[in-house]
Amino acid sequence: MRVYRDLRGLTQAALAEKAGVNRVTVAELETGRKQGSAQTLKKIADALGVTVDDLI
Repeated sequence: MRVYRDLRGLTQAALAEKAGVNRVTVAELETGRKQGSAQTLKKIADALGVTVDDLI
C-alpha cells in the first residue's frame, strides 16, 4: 500500500481523507499491525486506483 501511496505523492492523511478512513487505519495497515476489513481495503484501493488484490 505504501508503494502505491508514495507513487501517487500522497501522505497517509491525504490517502485517508480521499478513501474516507482514519489516518491511523492507513498507518496500521501499512505496518501490518491490522489486516483491515474488505470494505476498508476496497475504499483504499479505489482511492489509489488499484485493485484490492494489488494491496494484498
